[in-house]
Amino acid sequence: MTTVTTPAGVSLNYDTFGDPGSPPLLLIQGLGAHMLGWRAELCRQLADEGFHVLRFDNRDVGLSQKFPHGGYTLADMANDSEGLLAALDIPAAHIVGQSLGGMIAQQLALDHPTRVLTLALVYTAPSTDFIAGRDVVDERTQHPRARDRDEAIAQYLDIEAGCASPGYPRDITWLRELGGQMYDRDYDPDGILRQVEALYNSPDRTPRLHRITAPTTILHGDGDRLIDPDASTVMHELITDSKLTIYPGMGHELPPQLWPQIITQIRDNTARGIA
Repeated sequence: MTTVTTPAGVSLNYDTFGDPGSPPLLLIQGLGAHMLGWRAELCRQLADEGFHVLRFDNRDVGLSQKFPHGGYTLADMANDSEGLLAALDIPAAHIVGQSLGGMIAQQLALDHPTRVLTLALVYTAPSTDFIAGRDVVDERTQHPRARDRDEAIAQYLDIEAGCASPGYPRDITWLRELGGQMYDRDYDPDGILRQVEALYNSPDRTPRLHRITAPTTILHGDGDRLIDPDASTVMHELITDSKLTIYPGMGHELPPQLWPQIITQIRDNTARGIA
């Protein structure tokens, strides 16, 4: 893992998988999620498909720059993604965004279309109108500050329960490990509050979605309690020539049992773009 400063002066922590000479695939994380949430095993499998995979901590989370006064929007976070590519001398990349990261990815495609070769939008939405599980979002912000590592892990497991897939078993071992790793790297729940503020202070992207021209695949689970799968149907209807896949039994997470199908959807979509 290393840190780079974007042309706008934002410090972002990132790491990579695969051959730097392969087509770049940028993974954008969701609300309050460290880049480690893109599991290393999944990143390696994507790299094995012939991609140079990049994952990074969004601002206000993990080891990237903190913005204690907030006041930013998803457009600023999209600018961070664009700035990361610029700082690494990557003219354009295939973009994969999950949840809040998918909202950032939409904004990136709208504001910086030449940076986006293709787009994969994973259980995300064009606006906050589709956030069905506001209680799940509130859980992420209303827990008292953890007093130690064990309590932080317990809180994380409780929060992630709302994202569980009804059709697949929870990987408690992995979630416990991830919760501990995030605590060890940087425990800063206030950053999540500022990301939530950015989410709700950002305009509805629905009226602009028809402007997205990058080949797009949209993936969602019919068991998602956090973001209504109807959001993906709306995006599919508005983004020209997009492809929509709804996975039965998948919640607001990426069950390893579905990785082969998800990787295939992402790979096949990138083939529709110019690498």
